[in-house]
Amino acid sequence: MSRSIFSADMRGQRNTVVVVGIALLAALLMVGLLAPPAHAAIIFTVNSTGDGGDVNLNDNICDASNSILTSPCTLRAAIQEANDTPGADEIDFEIGGPSATGVKTISPTSAPLPFITEAVIINGYTQPGASPNTLDKGTNAKLKIQLSGANLSVINEFGLFFFAPNCVVKGLVINRFDDGGIVLSTSSSNSSVRGNFIGTNPAGTQDLGNGHDGVAIALTARRNTTIGGDTPAARNLISGTQLHGVEINADESTVVGNLIGTDKYGTSPIANSFDGVRIGSTSNIVGSNTIAFNGSDGVTISSGISNSILSNSIFSNGFLGIDLLGEGPTPNDPQDPDTGANNLQNKPVLTSAVNSSGTTTIKGRLNSTPNETFTIEFFSNPSGTDEGKIFLGKKEVTTGQDGLFLFQKTFSPAVNKGRTITATATNTTTHDTSEFSAPRTVTSA
Repeated sequence: MSRSIFSADMRGQRNTVVVVGIALLAALLMVGLLAPPAHAAIIFTVNSTGDGGDVNLNDNICDASNSILTSPCTLRAAIQEANDTPGADEIDFEIGGPSATGVKTISPTSAPLPFITEAVIINGYTQPGASPNTLDKGTNAKLKIQLSGANLSVINEFGLFFFAPNCVVKGLVINRFDDGGIVLSTSSSNSSVRGNFIGTNPAGTQDLGNGHDGVAIALTARRNTTIGGDTPAARNLISGTQLHGVEINADESTVVGNLIGTDKYGTSPIANSFDGVRIGSTSNIVGSNTIAFNGSDGVTISSGISNSILSNSIFSNGFLGIDLLGEGPTPNDPQDPDTGANNLQNKPVLTSAVNSSGTTTIKGRLNSTPNETFTIEFFSNPSGTDEGKIFLGKKEVTTGQDGLFLFQKTFSPAVNKGRTITATATNTTTHDTSEFSAPRTVTSA
């Protein structure tokens, strides 16, 4: 009897502890001190260049076959599984086994790849033999996964189309799609494109261009999308397209450190047919890129304000290096009261560039908005050219009540006699960048 009573008492105590524990757990969840378990990222490893879709979206397994003998995971199936799995996942590659270091080509045939609707990292650098760029100039990236639209039987399709935030695509070659390489669209904020070759062969030396933009950041892509980055490994090569290298129609996008319109060395043309970068939105940054050999402008700002174009190497483009409105050179006006693309920011006027004692002294003036601070950036160019090939440095100036500032900047070592100097002005408050100034030829004292 006593044993039975003891057991009953113990069961009662245990039940009381369980009830108290559940109540405490619920309270902690309500006040945010204990978070519910997050979805664990799933890695789907592509091991096949095939194009079949996933056979069972309910098992969280990438498998494009019902066969018990094979388990092919195609890129199409991996995207389908990632879309069907809540939270951020990753798509890696191991096609042909660990020792298969050659380029593997994935060619969709009857249908484009699925739209990407859940956060995902697509990492081509996981393919054996692939490695990111390590050079300060150009790129020595070795890319081993090629996504080709050459065999796609439908037209007007892109390589990868993102409809989700927090996505990353890196380490891929994307070429020969009828309507372009990559689109970042609805809600694809906080996403990045880095370390890819878009519109070339895997060696980065031949034109295998896409039919529209290399990378398009659509109007609905929201904010904080980055093309490239601050490290050599993030550098994209974006060339050979039939329209623009990069087209930006979403606010607060960043295009940094890329090669746009060149080969992988940054020295020879694989031109984008129109603009290197075209902007139709607000508060974007285009910085430290090489933008060259494009058929139209290096950078066009067709609309939008607060777009900063800083420290790039822009040269050998068909028209202007930087073009506000896309209508040719924009004239300055006294105290700069006009509006439009980048508020039609006035450009500097250079009055001399003179070598003496191993230095080059550049003089000029800026007439713009009164009582504002501006960053003047200076560039050196081959004789007779008027873009901005070599970034020399910068100087901050503040205009007076008349909107005028006379500036002088000395560089050492000297710029070679006969080269031309150009400059831009960027308002440090509004972040609007001007077109390049008219060139001034370097002379001797």
